[in-house]
This record gives sequence, structure tokens and C-alpha cells, in this order.
Amino acid sequence: MIRNHFTATGIVFNPKYEILMVYHNKLRVWLPPGGHIEENELPSCAALREIYEETGVTAKIISKKIGITHCPELEPPFVTLLEDIEGDGTHNHIDMIYVCEAEDDEIKPQESEVGGAGWFSFEQIKTMETFGNVIQTIEKILEQNYRP
Repeated sequence: MIRNHFTATGIVFNPKYEILMVYHNKLRVWLPPGGHIEENELPSCAALREIYEETGVTAKIISKKIGITHCPELEPPFVTLLEDIEGDGTHNHIDMIYVCEAEDDEIKPQESEVGGAGWFSFEQIKTMETFGNVIQTIEKILEQNYRP
């Protein structure tokens, strides 16, 4: 049986253009903050909630809304990825990834889930234990000149 879960992730930049990363205790890799979307929760709200829960950092999404006015327009993610969690296609995360700007940069990690957190340059992140899609996503964000 295939299990697909909707998740949301925030790639958070501070004013120095450093990126917020957390060390995920279960996966034992460095990742941007993110997690499962709760029932009836909007994906963009889930990303901001996860950022705050995991790191204590408040952030806002760098909006790319197109200006629809006749009904509420949701924040579009930068990209949506299908991430194979088990490596065999049976457990997937449909991960909506948002580009965010930190409103404060004081980190207070949630120690039960996060073994560490910090602000890192892209050059530093490229040398960290993480997944290839994390590096590639950040690289694409930088190529498109998203700026806080």
C-alpha cells in the first residue's frame, strides 16, 4: 500500500542571506524546517508553524501571489516535490516548499525533534549531511534571485 502525506517546508533566509537549517534527530541529516500539514491547515500556514515549532524563529513567506481578487488566493509554493521517504515508493511526502524571510533570527530549537539548528551560507550547506533535493532547491531559489 502506498502512503502519501502532504508536508510543508520553509527555506528561511535571514538579513545576511543565510539559510535556516535543523538537524533532524530521526533522519540524522540537516534539513530546512518543515513537517506534516495538519487536517484543515493551509500549506503555507503549516510551513510557518513548523518553522516556529522546530526553531522558535518567526518568519513570513516571500509572496509570489499573482493578484486574483475575486476569491482568496493561496500562497503558491516555490516548488512541490514528491519525496520517496522509504526509498521504495511506498511512503511519500508531497512537500510544498516555500521561500521565507525571518522576522527574527534568534534560534530556540525544539530538542525533542531537532538536534541542532543554525544559520548557514549556501556554501556551508553544500558540505553538510543533507539530501540532494535540498541542495538543488536552494540552488534554484538563489538562481531565481528570491530576496528577503
